[in-house]
Amino acid sequence: MINIALHIMELTQVNNRWGYMKIKVVSFILIVFLIVLFSLFYFRQSEEPQLVHYHKKPILTKSDKVHLDEDHTLIVQQNAVWKYLNQNIDNFVSVYGEPDRKDPSLYDFEWWVFKQEDFYIQVAVQNETIISIYSNTDTLDFSPLEIGQTIKEIEEIYRLQEEIEFDHIRFKLTEDDLQQRPVLRLSEEVFAQLYIDQFTEKLAGIRLLNKDAFELLKPYELFYWGEISEASEPDEDQWKAIEGGLEKQIFDLTNEIRAEYELEVLSWDDQAADAAKAHSQDMFEENYFSHYSLNGDGLKERLLAANAHYLSAGENIAAHYVDAPAVIHGWLNSEGHREALLKEEYTHLGVGVYQSFYTQNFIQK
Repeated sequence: MINIALHIMELTQVNNRWGYMKIKVVSFILIVFLIVLFSLFYFRQSEEPQLVHYHKKPILTKSDKVHLDEDHTLIVQQNAVWKYLNQNIDNFVSVYGEPDRKDPSLYDFEWWVFKQEDFYIQVAVQNETIISIYSNTDTLDFSPLEIGQTIKEIEEIYRLQEEIEFDHIRFKLTEDDLQQRPVLRLSEEVFAQLYIDQFTEKLAGIRLLNKDAFELLKPYELFYWGEISEASEPDEDQWKAIEGGLEKQIFDLTNEIRAEYELEVLSWDDQAADAAKAHSQDMFEENYFSHYSLNGDGLKERLLAANAHYLSAGENIAAHYVDAPAVIHGWLNSEGHREALLKEEYTHLGVGVYQSFYTQNFIQK
């Protein structure tokens, strides 16, 4: 019995040792397997990296510096004239100096007119705030636009839109509008009306507007809901001042255009202006639109009646344009009117405006 018990104990010890050896072997195999698996995965990752797309928002510290190329949009446009829109007029004056004059307008704002040797610009000021700017000068910065750009170059930057909508207003452009005076949205609050010269297909003038000016001028077919801003009706004295301002602006803009084409600028002629004024008033009061008065008188008879002396003469008329820049570009895009604006022989000009009727009398002395 003792021998049997001893034999059983020996067998048990042998079995225990064998079980322990099996555990060690299995553990060793498992460890080796894991090492091999990890090695294969690691070396495969280094040989064939996986492509991962992600966006990480940069965090700038005080020592970080951001450098923009000189032709970056933010650099190019930071001094653009349209940046002055919706700013106090004092900011503009501090850069461009005092205006040559201030003309009243039909739209409850003043035109501050700046005439310098190298630029001409009209700034619309309402309650000390700039609401619109017009110029036809290529020396001013209108980035990303530029006077003299071709319409094709502009269309490469912007898609010309048939409609502009903001707040409670929608403007719809006709085919003529799109060709001659399209409008772009430069920012949420700033628009640019582009005056395209139809003969050169180049940008000849720019009118910048904020929403208030756009609503007051109503330069395109208008749709709206609710109430809309309307300019107050001028009295007789106010009309005279507004008409006088329009006459000066048309005179100035005519000479700006002539200077662009390297033509002699025109001198003001009072007698030609009297004849022009009389014709504009007659067209308004008698409700017609023609170079010939209802009594059959033409330019020759009107200049004679005004005691204007000349060698040759020409006349441009227009009606119902919103203001001087609009009528000047309308004439520039009409072959006969353009010929008068750019005729080399003319030496003097008289302008007469009555309400919404405009007359230019050119004469050669």
